Amino acid sequence: MKKFFKISIFVILGIAISIGTGIFMYYRNLNVVKPANSSSDNTTTTKSVKQNDNSSGKKNILFVGDADGLSDTIFVASFDKDKKEIEMLSIPRDTYYPRPGYNNPSEKKINAAYSEQKIDGLKSAVEDLLGIKIDNYVILTYDGFKEIIDTIGGVEVNVPFNMKYDDNVAKPPLHINLKKGIQVLNGEEALQFVRYRHGYTEGDIGRINAQQEFLKAFIKKVTTPSILPKIPSLAITLSKNLQTDLTAKDITAYALDFVKNKPQNINASILPGEGGYMDNFSYYFADQQKSAEVASEMFGNGQKINSKSTVLQSTYSPINNTINVEVFNGTTVQGLATKYADKLINLGFNVIKIANADIRNYSESFVYTNNNMDKAIKVANALSIKNVLNDESLDKNADVVVIIGEDKK
Repeated sequence: MKKFFKISIFVILGIAISIGTGIFMYYRNLNVVKPANSSSDNTTTTKSVKQNDNSSGKKNILFVGDADGLSDTIFVASFDKDKKEIEMLSIPRDTYYPRPGYNNPSEKKINAAYSEQKIDGLKSAVEDLLGIKIDNYVILTYDGFKEIIDTIGGVEVNVPFNMKYDDNVAKPPLHINLKKGIQVLNGEEALQFVRYRHGYTEGDIGRINAQQEFLKAFIKKVTTPSILPKIPSLAITLSKNLQTDLTAKDITAYALDFVKNKPQNINASILPGEGGYMDNFSYYFADQQKSAEVASEMFGNGQKINSKSTVLQSTYSPINNTINVEVFNGTTVQGLATKYADKLINLGFNVIKIANADIRNYSESFVYTNNNMDKAIKVANALSIKNVLNDESLDKNADVVVIIGEDKK
């Protein structure tokens, strides 16, 4: 799963925010000679140590790429200074996320939460979607990315092949013209490199790999001593191109962690799911179970919120259409099998049979499968059934068999 992630150019800005501001403060303080008898300085030093200690825990930061008021890029990142790892989870902007009162097809995409309810709306949606707590946010722009790369003197990367592409409709318009080979890319060229998506034999995976290599090269560049003389200019550039609720103390603490515990690994993932259509409108449908597992693994050490989590709830997904389900009424209550079959159908599952069970006195509901446990768990989660069993004697036409018991009356 770690191989699949659309690394945004905006994470680079976020890292630059921390490294740029904090390294400057850190090295400046190293060169300040403090009077030995200064009680106020000693007090300040003591407070500083406590603040750094208090900020040692992982925090989940929401990064948003703002393109003229639209959230072009959305992802959550967290830095573990003890493991020296960065965790990043991208949320496709077309992720299906229906909200009460927003009924137009375009309003059912998660990026609409930002355009209509701004950062508070998007933050709430992401917390709900992933079942995690978002501690802070950073909002960044394309122009800021270009300025930062220019400020640090460019980034050296290996362009794997000639990249040529033009799109006058894109916002901003996209014109890419890069030659193959190792070279130092300026801001405009770097933007072209990380936005390029055509020509990779592996499709989007190839672009992801290229973005990962760019990010590694960027981190290498900004963590070398040669960057220090450029810190004042970098700080000015950052101040013009970002919005965040991180305080100066927060940024400094993160930066010191980066300096002292340089990240060795970047674990990047994309929200599990796949693209599909509902009502003739294109969406990215999250795989509910896998999404919950990935979010918990990457950010689960953070405080969870009490949430109705869309991931944990059941929503329509075209993935479900590949699962053939038979639903049986294991009680004497009329219409119970039809009731739950309809629920599965509304969620996209392919219900191939609705009938009464041979035995009509089931006290609990059960989900059975013939060696398709992943599919059975999806169905069980959709109906909130806890009993999931494997039965190799089942009808081969069905991936999953559901028996509705008295607990579902």
